[in-house]
Amino acid sequence: MNELAKILKGLLAADKIVGCVFCFAFYGGQLFGQHSDLIVDGLVLDATTKESIPGASVRIPDSDLFAITDSHGKFSITGIDSNVTRLAVSCFGYCDSTCPVNCPEGLSSINKSKQPVKIYLNPSSTKLGSVIVEGGFQSEGGTKSIAQITMSKAQISSDPTRSLATLLEGESGIAIASHGVSIQRPIIHGLSGNRILILNNGLKHGFQNWGSDHAPEIYLSTAEEISVIKGAAGVRYGAEALGGAIVVRPNILPLDNPLYARVKTGYQSNGKGYFANMSTGLGGKYISYFLNAGYVKIGDRNASKCLLTNSGKEERSASFGVRFNRGKWNAEVYYSLVDQNLAILRSSIAESGTAFVKAVNSDEPYFIRPFSYDINEPNQLLCHHTGKGKLSWHYASDAKVSFTVGRQLNQRQEYDVRRNEDKPILDLDLITTEYQLEWKHPSWLGLSGVIGGQIFEQDNDNNPGTGTTPLIPNYNTYRRSAFLVESWQGGANTWELGIRIDNEWNSARGRKTNQDIFRDEYEFTNVTASIGMLRELSETTTFRSNLGTAWRSPNMAELFSFGQHGFKTSFGLLRYQIHQDKGLTTSRVLRMSESGVGPEKGYKFVNEFSTNNSGNQYSVAAYAHYIENYIFERPFAVLGTIRGPMPAFIFDQTNAAFVGLDLTWERNWSKYFESTLGGSYLWSRNIRDDEPLIGQPPIRINSDVSCKIEKIGPFKEGKFSVSPSYTFRQFQAPRTIRPEELIEGEVKVTKDSEIFDFKDAPDDYFLLDASWSFGWKDFTSSVTVRNVLNSSYRSYLNDTRYFADEVGRNFLFTVGYTFNNK
Repeated sequence: MNELAKILKGLLAADKIVGCVFCFAFYGGQLFGQHSDLIVDGLVLDATTKESIPGASVRIPDSDLFAITDSHGKFSITGIDSNVTRLAVSCFGYCDSTCPVNCPEGLSSINKSKQPVKIYLNPSSTKLGSVIVEGGFQSEGGTKSIAQITMSKAQISSDPTRSLATLLEGESGIAIASHGVSIQRPIIHGLSGNRILILNNGLKHGFQNWGSDHAPEIYLSTAEEISVIKGAAGVRYGAEALGGAIVVRPNILPLDNPLYARVKTGYQSNGKGYFANMSTGLGGKYISYFLNAGYVKIGDRNASKCLLTNSGKEERSASFGVRFNRGKWNAEVYYSLVDQNLAILRSSIAESGTAFVKAVNSDEPYFIRPFSYDINEPNQLLCHHTGKGKLSWHYASDAKVSFTVGRQLNQRQEYDVRRNEDKPILDLDLITTEYQLEWKHPSWLGLSGVIGGQIFEQDNDNNPGTGTTPLIPNYNTYRRSAFLVESWQGGANTWELGIRIDNEWNSARGRKTNQDIFRDEYEFTNVTASIGMLRELSETTTFRSNLGTAWRSPNMAELFSFGQHGFKTSFGLLRYQIHQDKGLTTSRVLRMSESGVGPEKGYKFVNEFSTNNSGNQYSVAAYAHYIENYIFERPFAVLGTIRGPMPAFIFDQTNAAFVGLDLTWERNWSKYFESTLGGSYLWSRNIRDDEPLIGQPPIRINSDVSCKIEKIGPFKEGKFSVSPSYTFRQFQAPRTIRPEELIEGEVKVTKDSEIFDFKDAPDDYFLLDASWSFGWKDFTSSVTVRNVLNSSYRSYLNDTRYFADEVGRNFLFTVGYTFNNK
């Protein structure tokens, strides 16, 4: 409690401001005037699926009166003049509609008869280059009051060679943690790894979500829309949504949709890479389907001054989906495959302590060979299969029951530079099974919401034949969950309340240093809750506030990792002890019950104010996050191995605080010019030891200025944009102790010593990107230049910053063709 008091004292001034805004949000709407006693009640529905549409705006033309539909698509407007006969309805993803009231006495008669107006909106099909963006996705229940962003199909497909993390990097509050060029993980408000839950097609993405060199196997061309929830979303999505959630949605399989086919290909200069993808689909009266396939091949990349040997990648993907709809019943089946071969920078692997010192102190990679498409050791071979089936019963216009079953197989092989280089040093099979039952109940006493249960199981096995002691043990995880999320709308306020209970049981089997087998079983039960408010201050201004809790159990690497992994040796919380006389020992494996290690528990308060007025759109989000039992990996020593002295990292546990601010300003200067300016600031601290945390995002400012180009001759309307960004030096980085100081014994480090890093935080840097897109008939094309100035820089959040610069200038050329059966 003393630690929490320290944080709250420092945030007192900010909390007063938030409180004022909260009060204004609650009472401000009471100032709206009343015109008369007439009322109109209504329901807004999807014309295709007949499902209710929450968040739609219903306005009385030429007046200040409006309403926002609740989670069941219902609205009510009071104080209406008797001569009003029209309603204007709009919602993102749907065609705007102006609806006449077909009644001689106008709305007065409707008010007397108590018959609600039913308004049906058609999903919009907005053509953006070669991409058709289908409307229809809605915010998940329990997340509307949390700050979030959404990316459309056009944004996702602009560069299919990117990873999920690099796609999201330019958004406020989001950064990327990298391990070289091809392996990136998203960071939300300072948290990454399995503190960010990735929901892929409604299923928790089941992959080896531990270690800085493990990234989610998601091929972007299969995604139709991506949402980032920047708050504690544990109630709605489950354990591990401690820092937030990333929701990847596939093709929605619309019915009554004509046959379409899309083909896209391209070439990039840096790495001499090329890609191709295709998709096709058709929606009939009762059945719809889609097919998708893609391929990416990139060779060794170039930094601004040198070649990055062994930095290419090869990726294959395929997916399909089928939907059958008959009356109130809807069935969907999906399957996807992602197969990757990812190279890891050769210079990140040193054969000795001397080589490691040389690599860390060098301005260029110490290992450089001629350009090649070959992917050699170190590298990762990954294959991820996902199968899903979903059955829904829409027994009422605002209610349904759905059952989902999913099965995933994640196969991972990691190869290292060693004598038996043909054998993987890590060979894992992870099977994930998930069952979900959800009931979206009809409105009851003004409440609308979802009640659900989930069963989540994982079975991880090490395959024999590596010739090494497994880095992590075999394990099984069984989790049973139940949750309730309710919302209530009163006027311009929407309140959300959620509660969830999780019971998780884990069983681990591994080997000690003497090859004896150890076993351990442990169980956690946790309750999480959230409360939030969405306030429509006006038709153009919104305020969100959410206070939520979330939790996660330590992953297997944090508990049991033992041995070499990449350029370092890692020891989990249960695999080492530190003694005053002996130093670090690893012969004993602690049991969870005697270790004092507990699950992480987070408490996050997020407030977001956004407004869109006169061509200006502002968004300000402030957050404070306190995490008990926060687990992190930190450098500890340089220890002797069969290779010689090598860097050693240990996992540690503490209490931590994260406080930050996200700012975004979008401006439409004219019909042709628009711009975006965003920035993020994060302050983080190890509260227990009153010292900085390692690997936290520095301050970043990014912007984009774009110009629409009118149709010229046979060419369609195009767009030219320039995107500068500036990343500051991380001034909160820990102290630096160079590896040679540890090898030579100049500095002694114990577990109680202040945290340190092997290299200073890199200098700040400026980057400039530019792009031009245009079309001709059914063809589209684009030219994108990344790092226009060919800047030489290193990212603080990239593990390989110890050894090499980031990628230099890159030209990307794309061309696409779209066929639509008119």
